[in-house]
Amino acid sequence: MFLEEVTFPGGTRVLAWRLEEETSLLASCCHEMGIAFEDLMDLPLKRQREKAAERLLLCRAFGHPVTLLHDEQGAPSVEGHEQVNISITHTPQLVALAVNENEVIGLDAEQADRQQVLKVRTKFLNPEEQTFIGQDMAAHIIAWTAKEAIIKAERNSALDWTNGICLEPFTVPELDFEEISFTARCGANRYRMTTHRVEHHYMTLAIAY
Repeated sequence: MFLEEVTFPGGTRVLAWRLEEETSLLASCCHEMGIAFEDLMDLPLKRQREKAAERLLLCRAFGHPVTLLHDEQGAPSVEGHEQVNISITHTPQLVALAVNENEVIGLDAEQADRQQVLKVRTKFLNPEEQTFIGQDMAAHIIAWTAKEAIIKAERNSALDWTNGICLEPFTVPELDFEEISFTARCGANRYRMTTHRVEHHYMTLAIAY
């Protein structure tokens, strides 16, 4: 089910889909919109659902069915709209898409209860980040999504997570929140980071500036 579309300063649009439908219903939605689905039939059902929701979001974002392409790094682009920057993220319950014609962007989301990040904190947090994040699980998940979003923006999966990407200190409100903002850097590039609470997920958008 389509959840929301949010537009950020600078024109970045983020569209989100709650992945709750059966595959047959998503296939029917694709057929109604003129979106190809048959080429997904050989994929596992989980991937069929993700890809169908992804195509429905792309159709909504561009106003018509489009073809998704990927470069050697796996970074996506849209055939005929190669000048448009896009980023896509999937979880078992959420598919989201970010689109911007002018700015370099990256998007990532994770479930808010993904405790596994606490076990690997030293693999993606540098010592300074470990200090200001402490043991807060929400802050760990937000940091993970922030670094993943920057990797997508940089189109470089070989980046050093711990020291190649540095997050400026941020705090997570104790009560439920809708959005927090902070900054980060990756080499000579700087990013405005915005984490948005969507359902039971933290979704982080990186915009280069």
